Amino acid sequence: MFRALIESTVLYPADAVSAERLTEAAAQESGVVYIRTTRPKTPVIYDNDEEFPIGASKVLRASEHDRVTIVAAGITLHEALAAHDRLAGKGLEAGLSTPIRSSRSTRRRC
Repeated sequence: MFRALIESTVLYPADAVSAERLTEAAAQESGVVYIRTTRPKTPVIYDNDEEFPIGASKVLRASEHDRVTIVAAGITLHEALAAHDRLAGKGLEAGLSTPIRSSRSTRRRC
């Protein structure tokens, strides 16, 4: 619903660290910002000093031999990390990245 709003930003943190940093970043962002959070307790993925610039992405796993790339955000990032490990266990190299901003509508009002 929020992705359809003009000049809106949707953020989807994956853990407590990213939730805190993205809340700070959302306060500095102009326009409508929606932070989609998850209720279940999740493992912490990021270090406390990690930065989350809105509009960027983070590469969590990568090698020169990657055959596929998994892109995930929020709670699905935890599932993607598990999938990455399962694929690696079967000999399939995979990259893993997450967008800092899930979406941003750039349409202008007429």
